[in-house]
Amino acid sequence: MNRRRIAVVAAGVVLFGGVVAVLRSTGAGEPGARASTSAPPPPTSLVPFAAEGVLTPTPGDAPAPPDHLRVVAGPRRLQVRWTGEDAAGYEIRWGRDGRLDRTRLIAQPVTQLDGLDDGVTHQVEVRAVDAFGQRSEPVRGEGTPSGRAEDGYALVDRFDQPDAPDPARWRLATRPNCARAGPGEGDTGARLVISSTCAAAPVSLRSRTPFVLRDADDLGRVVVETDAPGDDGELTVDLVPGPVSTVSGEGLPPDAVRLRVATGNGTTSAEVRTPDGTPTTATRAVPELERGITHRWELALRRDGARVLLDGEMVATSPAVPRWREAAALLSVSGPTGQRVHVGLVAFDAAPATAPPHVPPPAVRTAIAPDAPPTTGTPVRHVTGGQVRMTLLHSDASPTAPEFALAVGAARVPLRPAVPGAPWRPGVGYPVVADVPAEALVLVDGELPVTVLTGLKAQATHVDLELVPAPGAPAPPRPSAGSTPLSGPEQVLARVHGTVLDASGRPVPENSPIQRGRVVFDLVLDGRSGQRGTGVAGLAGFTVRLDGDRVAAVPTNLGGPGVAGRYRLALNTGGLSHGPHMIEVQLFGTSADTRPTSAFVSFFVG
Repeated sequence: MNRRRIAVVAAGVVLFGGVVAVLRSTGAGEPGARASTSAPPPPTSLVPFAAEGVLTPTPGDAPAPPDHLRVVAGPRRLQVRWTGEDAAGYEIRWGRDGRLDRTRLIAQPVTQLDGLDDGVTHQVEVRAVDAFGQRSEPVRGEGTPSGRAEDGYALVDRFDQPDAPDPARWRLATRPNCARAGPGEGDTGARLVISSTCAAAPVSLRSRTPFVLRDADDLGRVVVETDAPGDDGELTVDLVPGPVSTVSGEGLPPDAVRLRVATGNGTTSAEVRTPDGTPTTATRAVPELERGITHRWELALRRDGARVLLDGEMVATSPAVPRWREAAALLSVSGPTGQRVHVGLVAFDAAPATAPPHVPPPAVRTAIAPDAPPTTGTPVRHVTGGQVRMTLLHSDASPTAPEFALAVGAARVPLRPAVPGAPWRPGVGYPVVADVPAEALVLVDGELPVTVLTGLKAQATHVDLELVPAPGAPAPPRPSAGSTPLSGPEQVLARVHGTVLDASGRPVPENSPIQRGRVVFDLVLDGRSGQRGTGVAGLAGFTVRLDGDRVAAVPTNLGGPGVAGRYRLALNTGGLSHGPHMIEVQLFGTSADTRPTSAFVSFFVG
């Protein structure tokens, strides 16, 4: 065991580059202080301090300004990129009519400004920020957001309406309490925001408009503009010839065609999948996808195979050719807990098609039992029937699926496979569907109770109800108020990586103690790893404690809020006893709304 790198257990453990550190939010008091309504607010600036025998880093010259600023316009957005020497971070200011009234701190040489007005010129200014918050001279540019016309497309949705996703166009499918979808606001405006709270649980948007192929060599294409899949995430577009609402990742129904984009370990892959395992050939490597930047993905279907395009450039091909003319289209995203995905466009470049009339469905309460008594309640009015769609998860090892029935009201109706031949495997979602007559659609306490009649141990992971309006039925009212906007994620401080080195600044071999005298503490504050959503929180500085005693304070806001950086401190260990010792680093933000964080690194004196 490496005794230099053992961290005590507090709120949670995070592994940083081989060094175990414990992160926690704290107040401004002693290490371990818990935030409370009576605790003093954390400081938003620090006074330089170094205890006897401690050497702290000092700032140098201001950084050089970025080079080659480039502003690329898109629908209600601008993407701003630049080159030059790598800086600890960057400050971006932007606005219109010459007023740069918006500011953002980021740790990568690209950012995206969203929620802008098309046709209005916006000015942009970028400065490099060093490890002590010193700014470079600015570089300036401007751009005018403009929308792209998708003329003649069967479906175009930019999700810029207040009730996004429009319930007449889309159904959201997710595990209970695992995700929300709604319009963005502020820096996430004019897009759909999907917020996930369950790790690796896919969130699906099913289009109510079918995807219909053209009778041409170019059969059709699905276009998605999004910043998905994000870190360690997955983006899929599924085209399935049947009334499905979700598709299992390991159980594609017969004849389905899938575009899968996945990220992990710093790489991104794009491939076309079918149940037959159709191979995909990469035509060029997919570049690293920066955080928070929208890209345009296209799955193009042709008579001679499929194509995958990224921002207009082909990145993969496949011999997959659909065997159907019409399919249900699903867009799904998954990733780590807390992931937020932004969708700016979904479009079908395909044969003309329209969504069926929309009737707002009631909630469906699902049970699974061998039998169920008839239920009575309030009839659903102005409908001629409905279709219940669900996905069953089971542990049955039988080679074929049994026959199911669904109890609804006083009726028993067949519950059939949504796609004949769908795989029946333990742990793989099995899509089923039932057509329900109008007289069986009765509500109890405002919900439609249904029971899957089976003796198997199974779970309905998703249930969806489509109602068929009666002739002359009144049109459903539009919501009087839009969906509650989903704000962006909380901006946090940079992540901490800390390593204890010997007096000459060299790594100490594994399991070797450190001799008394002096050690070098190599501290890296990683802004890119800490960046969430559009930016990072401003850094006021950090303090260092050795075995609980404050030995250093380093401000990082000399010219404005800092972002990140690398620092080396020399610590005096001459008076330390033999055995384990602990270094604590505590970061403070320049805003009282930013939670301080602590990280711990241990070492052993021999």
